Amino acid sequence: MSRTIATALPVWVVVAGAAVAVALLVPRDQWWGILPVIAAGATLLTFVIQVSLQSKDGLVTRMLVTVSGVFVLLAAASLITLLLAGF
Repeated sequence: MSRTIATALPVWVVVAGAAVAVALLVPRDQWWGILPVIAAGATLLTFVIQVSLQSKDGLVTRMLVTVSGVFVLLAAASLITLLLAGF
């Protein structure tokens, strides 16, 4: 597994878990306010993981891949929550 995927995968798992937790535990009218908070937390987690690595080569690429995956996951979560809310 490449370093890029190895550092992105934990963030993606956290985002997917947080999105599922929000869908199950939070009232539907509050979903849209929490998804940006998940994105912000994922961005901070991405930064912490990338800075903690010894090698700084490819930092921007690894962060770009991770944040792009977070964007795709949250876009899918937004679409699913929109469909579940009945719009």
